[in-house]
Amino acid sequence: MNFIKQIERIKKMHLLISSEKTGTPSVFARKLCLSRSQLYNELDMIKELDAPLKYCKKRESFYYETSFELILDYSLKIIVEDEAKQIFGGSYFRPILLDGTLISLL
Repeated sequence: MNFIKQIERIKKMHLLISSEKTGTPSVFARKLCLSRSQLYNELDMIKELDAPLKYCKKRESFYYETSFELILDYSLKIIVEDEAKQIFGGSYFRPILLDGTLISLL
C-alpha cells in the first residue's frame, strides 16, 4: 500500500501548497511525517509534473508561481483467482479473445 500512501501524500502536499500553508521546509516536512530530504524528493516529483513550484522566505511557504491544478486518481481492484487470465508474450503468438477462447488464424 506504499503507492497509495504516496499518492495521498502528494495530494495533501498540493493542497497545502495551493493554500500557501506549508510553513518552512522543516515545518512542512513535519506536517507530512517526512524528513527534510524526503520532502525535497517529493517536491522534485511534483516539479517533474511541470508544477511552477517556488518558495517565499518572506511568507515562509511554498507556492505555485502560476495557476496549477493537480488531479491524482487511482483505482484498486482485488482480483480473485477465477478472474485471473493467463497472458502470453514474446515471439510465441497465441490469439485469445477476452473470454479466454482460442481463435484460429488459418
